Amino acid sequence: MRPSRAWLAALLLAGCAGFAVDVAAGDANANYDTSWIDFEALTEGDVVYELGKAGPGTVTIEVAVLVRADRRKIWDLLKACEIAPDYVPNVVACRRIDEINDGNSELFIQTVKPAFFIPRFEHVFRLDYFPYDRIDVHRVSGPIAEMDGSWRLIAQPGDAILLIHSLELQPGIPIPRLFVRATLKKDLPIVLAAIRDRAEAASPN
Repeated sequence: MRPSRAWLAALLLAGCAGFAVDVAAGDANANYDTSWIDFEALTEGDVVYELGKAGPGTVTIEVAVLVRADRRKIWDLLKACEIAPDYVPNVVACRRIDEINDGNSELFIQTVKPAFFIPRFEHVFRLDYFPYDRIDVHRVSGPIAEMDGSWRLIAQPGDAILLIHSLELQPGIPIPRLFVRATLKKDLPIVLAAIRDRAEAASPN
């Protein structure tokens, strides 16, 4: 049986001031700072985010959600680019095109339609895998000028996983930064909520 939200809240919030991730040696998330996260909101089922400051034309955002599911179910969803159009706004298609670095990285081509006034375009990105803790995301080619990010899976009390997505984006096409910020803070919480719901549905009760 999955833990109740109240019990999970008590575990997460105990000593939350100055919260530090308890990590083993070699953990890919060992240096990640979670102090920006509202853990009480997470235990209520919310998705939380923080917009950061970056250079001209660049937007940074971090988004977090609590997932009560098997870590590998979440991991498999994050790698399954081909189903991204089912739950990621503005993604029309996505497919894997190559495996590199002895299987530790993969290349994908994605078709995106960001807004009605912007033509759809394709771009290539790379995922670098650090099983089963972190996936790094990097731009390879296409009109997007800069795209770097990560997915982090951090163990929490009660067999929950803290899923965090960090992204730094410079579109490289004539879109106002205000529009980019508004789109990311609207769409990324939808994406993380969908991943949570799919992973939890696929995990044993």
